[in-house]
Amino acid sequence: MLWVTRNKPHVDRCASAWLIKRFIDKEAKFKFIFKEDPIPEGAIAFTLPNAQIKPIEGKLTTYDALVKKYGIRDAHALMIGEFVHDFEVDAEEDASKTEFKETLGLCHVLKGLEKSSRTDEETVENALIVLDAFYASLADAHRP
Repeated sequence: MLWVTRNKPHVDRCASAWLIKRFIDKEAKFKFIFKEDPIPEGAIAFTLPNAQIKPIEGKLTTYDALVKKYGIRDAHALMIGEFVHDFEVDAEEDASKTEFKETLGLCHVLKGLEKSSRTDEETVENALIVLDAFYASLADAHRP
């Protein structure tokens, strides 16, 4: 399936792309457009003005919306969502206001990917690697 979002992805959109690819649609392809551009027919849009899947300012991230819509129950994926929410909503993207220590590292890396990648596609490819590693670390740290 084709998933469409705004260009220049960082924290919430990178994490959302990872959630989509790992838990919702393993065959997902991503396209990046300007927010004013029309949504391609048949695509699932997220974090765009006319998308059904988008953040609610001050309340929900796109990641939160995806978790709710697709019934994600994986404990470590939900933890990643807490860190994204901590940065995007609770701290209003102000690193000094985050609650969880994990939030800072994860969000600085995801924000940095956009600056260090040549294309939006490369940003998301790199985010998938980072979030897979972060997920594995969380799973290892929280084994019973």
